[in-house]
This record gives sequence, structure tokens and C-alpha cells, in this order.
Amino acid sequence: MKKIFPYRITILLLSVVLLATSVAAAPAPQPPNVTFTLVQGLPAVMQVGESYTVEIQMTSDMPFAAATALPTAYYPGRYVVAAQGDHDRQGTTATFHVTFTAKGSTSQLPGGVAPVAVVAGAHYQGGFVASQQFDFLVAVP
Repeated sequence: MKKIFPYRITILLLSVVLLATSVAAAPAPQPPNVTFTLVQGLPAVMQVGESYTVEIQMTSDMPFAAATALPTAYYPGRYVVAAQGDHDRQGTTATFHVTFTAKGSTSQLPGGVAPVAVVAGAHYQGGFVASQQFDFLVAVP
């Protein structure tokens, strides 16, 4: 059997320590710089049957794996309704369109308005997610 000399053990331990510290000292990846811009929002007043489209542009300095914009509402399916969201595949820019339609009067609601929103977001390799919510208060007489 071969003997391990003390200097070999020392070199081995030093190598392990250096490897561990070099991995631990590696800088964390920087998150992408993402900008969401509301190009067109919803008007403060809509008439029953009217439709308006929210447009949001997203730009990123790093490519995203997927991006989407989804509607949300405090009273889902009533008053002011969005049919569906919008999505985009890989890239560094995306433009989202989410159309809302006024379905019924909001006069009986608190403040006479229906709160609705669009949430836009992007997912990146490595698990980073960037998102922003755009809120609207819409009155339907």
C-alpha cells in the first residue's frame, strides 16, 4: 500500500479550500434590465358594449424565455371583462394587447367604478422573473 506523505495531504486540503472559496466568491449573475411601458390604457368611462385595448411594450437588455400579459379584475366576468391575455416567445422586446369590453353598469359598485388591471411579465433562464401591474378604474354608466 502506498503511503500518503503529509505534504500531499496539505496540497489536497489546500486545493479543496481554494476550490470552495473560488466557487463561493463567484459573482451572482446580474438580473436583466427590464422596462414595461404603458402605450395605451383604458379610459375612465366606457359605455356598455364598447371595447378598448390596453397596449404594453416591454424591452429587456437580455433575451427572455417567455413573456405574457394577463388581465385581472376584482369582479371577474362582470362589468368590464377581458377575453384573454397575450404572450410572446423568446426575444428582447414584446408588445402586448389585452382588449376589455364593458358588459354592464358599475353604478352600484363602491365609487361607481370597476377595478381592472393588466399584469405583464417575463421569465428568464435561471428562474428570474420580472413583472409589472397596470391598474385601471373604469366607470360604466
